[in-house]
Amino acid sequence: MSNKGTQETMSKVLVLTGLPGSGKSVASEIAKTMNIPIIIMGNVIRRETAERGLEPNSRNIGMVAMDLREKFGDDVVLQRIWPIISEELKQNNLVIIDGMRSIAEKNALVQLMGFEPEILAILANEEIRNSRLIERKRSDDVDIIITKDDKITKIEIKEEKNQAISERDAREKGWGVESLLDQANYQMVNEDSLDLFRISVKALLERLNNPE
Repeated sequence: MSNKGTQETMSKVLVLTGLPGSGKSVASEIAKTMNIPIIIMGNVIRRETAERGLEPNSRNIGMVAMDLREKFGDDVVLQRIWPIISEELKQNNLVIIDGMRSIAEKNALVQLMGFEPEILAILANEEIRNSRLIERKRSDDVDIIITKDDKITKIEIKEEKNQAISERDAREKGWGVESLLDQANYQMVNEDSLDLFRISVKALLERLNNPE
């Protein structure tokens, strides 16, 4: 882990950012065990997808996310979760926002809060992330539907899934997630032992949740 910047006062908000499959959900799970409130930005999109009567798969969720941003601006998700953030800040030392994807969202948060959040960038190479996304089978990851009549090999299925993941990466990069990663106060590379990653995340959360 590297600290790319320090502040004299401890921020009350930690933003988790990273490309799909990097390990944000693992970090959120650790925070949950520590009773730190977590606000998951992706839940806004999943809820909107359900309200539109669409199947909650990667393609539909991506389409809804694009549509919301085109209609209401790049910070639409942040604006929708701000009331929750505001309430949690009144009651907790630390609030975690999982899944920020753009500088526009971060700037909107700063404007609403009046101070800068801490940002944790979680990094992993594309091959590792792809493997995790294929294995975890969350509804918004990859969805390759095979019918009985389809004659398709396991290799072709893997290639299709990798293509779907690449499209999702491209979508998030288009929103500016890489610029947000560059602004991170902390970076963790999650490519080796998951246990070591959990230890590093917990140590950071303990420090941020107990300001001196």
